[in-house]
This record gives sequence, structure tokens and C-alpha cells, in this order.
Amino acid sequence: MTTHLKSRNGSWNLDDLKTKNLYFSKPLFEILQDKDGRTFIRENGKKVRSKIDIVDLIDKETSSGRFACGYFSYEYNSKVTKPPKYNAIFNIYEGFSPCGKNKISYQTSKRILKKVTPNSSFISGVKKAQKYIKDGDIYQINLTREFTLGKIKSPYELFLNYYQTQPVDFGSFFEFHDHSIVSGSMELFIKKSGKKITTKPIKGTASRNSEDDKNLKKNNKEISENLMIVDLMRNDLSQICVPGSVKTNKLFKKKSYSTLVQLESEIEGTLVKKISNKEIFKYLMPPGSVTGTPKSRAKEIIHEIERHKRGPYCGALGFFGPSGDFCFSVGIRLVIIEKSDSRFYTGAGIVWDSKPIKENTETILKSQALSESVKIK
Repeated sequence: MTTHLKSRNGSWNLDDLKTKNLYFSKPLFEILQDKDGRTFIRENGKKVRSKIDIVDLIDKETSSGRFACGYFSYEYNSKVTKPPKYNAIFNIYEGFSPCGKNKISYQTSKRILKKVTPNSSFISGVKKAQKYIKDGDIYQINLTREFTLGKIKSPYELFLNYYQTQPVDFGSFFEFHDHSIVSGSMELFIKKSGKKITTKPIKGTASRNSEDDKNLKKNNKEISENLMIVDLMRNDLSQICVPGSVKTNKLFKKKSYSTLVQLESEIEGTLVKKISNKEIFKYLMPPGSVTGTPKSRAKEIIHEIERHKRGPYCGALGFFGPSGDFCFSVGIRLVIIEKSDSRFYTGAGIVWDSKPIKENTETILKSQALSESVKIK
């Protein structure tokens, strides 16, 4: 079981870690929270119940100089009728080393992802969401779709191929006892460094080198999407930060990737005294950019419209360091790989003037890098 974090600009790093590629191998054991909220420790194939909350248990381990790498599911801390298998799962490591496994090969280059086409279920979901927007229930919502992939023989090779096709700020590979995660995320959910906490929500998408790319920062629909999520994240951070300390550092920064461009904003604040990591994740999960505004109502509508469980998709992926600091991305552009099959997900932000077909096209655009990484023709 391994964890591999790659960054094109060092974004994964805590302040005291100066390598751009972190590679963890041979975990000491695994900590998980099941769908019923129970915490377990899995070591040498044996699973033992713990009465300690999973985040408190992680804090206990990292305080002794260890690292915890894994994810919180989208449904973490939520009461839902369709819970995922794990609310959260982390590998515990003694330390890290610069990654030396960077050789790229194409052993997984086969048709594991069918050519992506318009999805009537997703389009129908967009129309339902817009009815709620029209009725005043919500202003924005993030809807997602699931793609079924075939069996993947080498998840790690897929990760390397995917990252080479589209280098991102938070590319990651997590391997657990019964599943693996490959993420092509470019979005920072939350990074804690001392008392400072930072988030960089992304909203606003266009195909690279297109007319939409040239006009992205002038597109009122895309700008309004981003601004609503900025307001949401400011409100979320205000619950855990010193009054008056939450500020927006950047708005609508255009970031280019191999297949698309997106708009990123940055918000930071100063944490209140004595707030625990458990409380931080309680207040902030799930990430605002993959829910909607107002957040609580958007979550209810997502649960009603979407047929699939999100799990690690749209959750938080990352690691806790020995200092108590952490860095987590939003679990987007993500593949969940199990023994017999695997699934890939993309999504789009929906507002009142969204065009359902165009939003569907955006989900296809977001699948392009993965399609190319497995040589889809």
C-alpha cells in the first residue's frame, strides 16, 4: 500500500517539506471510519475497533512524528441514506522520501473508458436543479456524473499516465487494502500552516485555446459561479477563524492545463485559538465548490438528484503532517479503482442561466485528459 503525491509547482508541500514529489511506502497500519461512523485500525490483515474519533486518532499518531495520508469522503459528517463504504480512510506512515518511481509507461493503454457521449440522466438532473433555482431554493449547485470503467491492472501506471497527460497541482495516488484512488485534481480545498488556513476554490471552465478560453474572464455566467463559491467559502472559514481575519487574496485567476482553463480564487483566514482538526473538518466538509449555495439545501438536492454515491469523489484528499498542519485537495477528476472494476467522475456548476447541453459538454471536456491517458480514440 502506497501514497504518491505529485505537484507541478510544489503545492502539496507543507512549509517544512521542500521536495516536489512525496512518496510514502509501507504504511504502519490503516485507520478507517466505516459508513456507520465507527473507527477501526487495520494492521496485518486484522481490524480492531477503536473508541477514539478518527481525526483525534490521526492527531495522536502525527503528534509522535508520523504522517497520515488518505481521504474524507464527500459524505463525511453527513447523514445520508446512501453512505459510502468508508466515511474516511488513512494510511499511517513513519516518514516520507523523494519519489523515485517516475518512469512513464503505457501498460494500461487500452480501451477502459468508452467514448464519452451526452448523458440524458445528467441533462435531466440539470433541468431539475434549475427548477429549484427558479423556485428560490438555491442559487447554484454542483452536479456530477459517473462513468463505469473496466478492470485496471496497474492503477499506479494509470496515475503516471494521467499526470503526464495533464500535470496538475494536486495529482495523487492512494492505495488501500481493498481499493485505490487516482486523482487529477487541480483544486486546493484547505491548507493549514500554523494558524493560517487557505482555500482556493475553482469555478469557471473553458476548453483551452478556444473562443471561450479567450473570453473566460469576461463571461458573466462563469464569473458569477466563482463569486458565489468565494462567498460560500468565506462564510465557511468565518465559522472557524478570528473575526475580521478572513480575506480574499485573489479573484478569478486564470489557470491553464493541457486540455482546459479554469478560474481560481484564493481566500485565507486566521484560525481561532484551540480549534482542533476535528472541528475544522466538521465545519468545512464537504468542500463548498462541489456543493452549492446555500450549502445545506444544495446538499439535499444533490442527494435527491444523483443516483451514485460520491465517496472520495468531491471529498478531501491529502495528508496530515507531524506538526499538526495539513494539506487537502478537492477530490475531483478522480478514479476509484476496485478489484473487479473502476469508476471515473466529472461534474459542473449549475446556475439559473446554465444551458443543460453545454453543462454536459463541460463534463466531457473534463474527462478528456483521462481519455487521452488511456489512449481512447
